[in-house]
Amino acid sequence: MTPKVAETSEILTVVFIDIVGYTKTTAQLSREEFTQLHDTFDNITLPLIEKHSGKVIKKIGDAFLITFRSPTNAVLCGTELQNAFEQHNKRAKRPIRIRVAIHTGEVIIRNDDVFGEAVNTTSRIEGITEANEIVFSEAVFSAMNKREVPYIHLGLKKLKGMKFPIRLFRVKSGYDEILRRRRMIVTFFERLILLGLIALAVYLIIKYVLPYFELI
Repeated sequence: MTPKVAETSEILTVVFIDIVGYTKTTAQLSREEFTQLHDTFDNITLPLIEKHSGKVIKKIGDAFLITFRSPTNAVLCGTELQNAFEQHNKRAKRPIRIRVAIHTGEVIIRNDDVFGEAVNTTSRIEGITEANEIVFSEAVFSAMNKREVPYIHLGLKKLKGMKFPIRLFRVKSGYDEILRRRRMIVTFFERLILLGLIALAVYLIIKYVLPYFELI
């Protein structure tokens, strides 16, 4: 008789981290380069997970499945990871670009693995997350310390295999600030052009239209 496996369930924050373009990249690597890629990925990732009290459940190929008891720690860990890989990529011959997906919910714990809708939802969020991004669900947003995490609201998103849309957020990056400043500059010049057109219209009216009415 097969012994019954103990199962428990609890609320945890689930995180998926993977390398963007992994299949294409590894197809071009030698065995030694493949090992170096994974060693670099692990050596950057694992200490930061430990620093933020995360638990590595497993690694499948290039993807880490991690759980955190603190949603804030999960998001901050993702932020530090993106920063660490950004610094690595500045000097690396072969850059590693990652994406981080985060969701909080009830998971089933069985044989040191996790299962359930929370895990599936995180996987779906990962599927729409772009390189260098950290995307998290409304459940994470509601529970995290918002003073510690700069964020952008992405709105409701329909994810593959999910019945209802889910509200998502993304951690702000340095590039977002660049885009914001660019938009401010564009808006400034658009308004400047509009004011110039208004001034020109007023000038033409005064110069050509008003004299016409005075003659009448």
